Amino acid sequence: MRLLHTADWQLGARFRQFGDRADRLRQARLQTLERALTLARDERVDAFLIAGDLFEDNYVQDSLVFDVVRLFKRFSDVPIHILPGNHDPSAGPGSIWLRNPFREPPDHVKVFREPGYEPVNDGFVLANPLTKKASVQDPSYQLGQIAADLPKESIKVGMTHGALAIEGKHQPHDHPIAPNAATQHGLDYLAIGHWHSWLALDDNRLLMPGTPEPDQFDQTASGYAALVEIAGRGEKPEITAKPIAGLKWLARKIDFLESSSHHALAEELKELTEQADSTVIRVVLNGTPERALYDAIYRWLPTRLDWFAAAQLVDKTDPSLSQAELNELTQRSPILAQVLNDLQSLSGGPTEQAENREGPGLEESLSMSDRNRLIKGLPIDDSDFDEAFYKAAHAMLLQELARHREPA
Repeated sequence: MRLLHTADWQLGARFRQFGDRADRLRQARLQTLERALTLARDERVDAFLIAGDLFEDNYVQDSLVFDVVRLFKRFSDVPIHILPGNHDPSAGPGSIWLRNPFREPPDHVKVFREPGYEPVNDGFVLANPLTKKASVQDPSYQLGQIAADLPKESIKVGMTHGALAIEGKHQPHDHPIAPNAATQHGLDYLAIGHWHSWLALDDNRLLMPGTPEPDQFDQTASGYAALVEIAGRGEKPEITAKPIAGLKWLARKIDFLESSSHHALAEELKELTEQADSTVIRVVLNGTPERALYDAIYRWLPTRLDWFAAAQLVDKTDPSLSQAELNELTQRSPILAQVLNDLQSLSGGPTEQAENREGPGLEESLSMSDRNRLIKGLPIDDSDFDEAFYKAAHAMLLQELARHREPA
């Protein structure tokens, strides 16, 4: 038996953090699905497996559903087997699998809305779809019951969806699957999905291939489809990771404590120009920048990030005001300066006093006892208002002030 195993496409993902570039990422997933189907056709597989989460959820637009089925129809010579996962479960009135055109899919497309099996070449594909988003039951268990009723000499490939029950790496209600489930249930191979990075267990008989198109900056083993070959009943599967992703996700940083880090990033962004349309990038700003350098980077960096398919700028700097800037802020907006000083005091840090002799100065900083007195009796849950909270609020206010001040 020869298979192409995929999972976790999550077509229609929102990608709200990328604003108006989110549609570029959604389109990339459809293009990668086409690339995977082309690979399946070229490799002459007996089945193209989608082991859960073809769609982001049961609320995606009808237009996307029709686009996917139109794509499937173009590959009528590729048998497609689809398993509903926890993002797109098979049950419920809103199930995507009850919409047209999945209510009566094309003949070469099999949607497992309930546990069952399908003959494939010299064996069978057995499937147990998810009917709800969470469960403490192992969804692979039913595959063993199905396998027991099939011919012993036939190849048996299972397909389901859930978290591998590895201590410390899963939640009890996340459809936990035993790491040796393939062997335990007499399967030659178990195709699963759920986690977004490649992971093989059970002597290569159980595989989580990860998402075919990365969706996080820290993913190091995604962007693949698994080509699986099983020579016969009981034979160990041969698995080949086939790269199919269209986008590469890169995370970089500017550390203002390192004087040349912004120069190095500028050079790297320039070198990435030719790959920019296929690159998603995140730049994180760290450290305590001087005003002139901070302003200069904010002038050139956003325009460079516009080159890329999608980009994210994360500001984690801890900017500070010089005495002259604090004096100017105190004269221009004494209330804002006082808030800044009070937040600094409540965060446990040393406060700064403006040396402005011409305008109003800062009053004595707010203490924690003052704060408690002010909010006493108000409908406020202050259980999370600790020093870390005020420190974060102080940093955010400084960042906003830095962004809106006039360049030096």
